Amino acid sequence: MASESTARFAGKVAIVTGGGTGIGAAIAAHLAAAGAEIAIVGRRGHVVQRHADQLREQGYSALPVRADVSVDAENIVRQVVQHFGRLDVLVNNAAISAGVDLEEMSLDQWHQVLAINLDAAFLLAKSAIPHLAMTRGNLLHISSIGAVVGEFDDIAYATSKAALESFSRRLAIELAPYGIRSNVIRPGLIHTEAFDAMPADFFETQLPLIPLGRLGTPQDIARAATFLCSDDAAFITGAVLTVDGGESAK
Repeated sequence: MASESTARFAGKVAIVTGGGTGIGAAIAAHLAAAGAEIAIVGRRGHVVQRHADQLREQGYSALPVRADVSVDAENIVRQVVQHFGRLDVLVNNAAISAGVDLEEMSLDQWHQVLAINLDAAFLLAKSAIPHLAMTRGNLLHISSIGAVVGEFDDIAYATSKAALESFSRRLAIELAPYGIRSNVIRPGLIHTEAFDAMPADFFETQLPLIPLGRLGTPQDIARAATFLCSDDAAFITGAVLTVDGGESAK
């Protein structure tokens, strides 16, 4: 007999883009632990394969999908539906940053960031909607407090995340007649692998900005994602859930 936790998503299928590391990996793991079958999507084949293997070793169902979300959206959805037979959840998490200021940013860099952070969400949603309509599923988009707080992230990244939030709100209205929900999580500073390369004084300067006094973890975001993708959030759509330790409330 399934436990309450594993029964929560029993029989459901979720796609998590950027699911091999960081926030995406944590979301994939939490959804799998809640009973979902997971498609882990990413550009680095060995990374998505490794995480899929880790989930399988724990007894979960996981499919590694090596793909570039900016060009392979239709194929991603097709492969997942052919493998699992349905689709209930799409988590648009894959994202990149240019890492330079406007004066140094090329048009190619601008386009590359928007292609992965925004265009891919559009293309994946467009491909997934017919399947989500059949299951009355939902979409979840991972944004950033950089969408609303100007001091964080580069301009292309911040712009893409602000647009992603508007995209999700409009999806919520358009897709409500089909029973499809669309929501956003807006993370603050989250301690992922990328932070390991930061200088030591970075943490000293950033922690005082967070009222709760610590960086977030990928698990903080994953728990919020599991809630929003579940039936516990059945009357929530068009929402933005900020998970930042109170930083943007100041």
